[in-house]
Amino acid sequence: MSDVTTDGERSLRVGHLFHIVVWLIVLAAVVVFALVNTDKVNVDWVAKDSEAPLWMVIGISAVAGAIIGSLARVRRRFER
Repeated sequence: MSDVTTDGERSLRVGHLFHIVVWLIVLAAVVVFALVNTDKVNVDWVAKDSEAPLWMVIGISAVAGAIIGSLARVRRRFER
């Protein structure tokens, strides 16, 4: 095997590294934002109301958004 990398491989690695850095920055921002917001809030579900810490609501919303975004990205790949 050769240790020589092509320009395409190098740009793919840089692009992958860029995505990882962006995700880490977004994750850090969400964690800091959630840790600062520790009050309890009312959550209105379809069937009933409940009280939950705001950091938990922020975390669940962030995870749900990430899942929906990755599902949309996978669907877009299959449509091509």
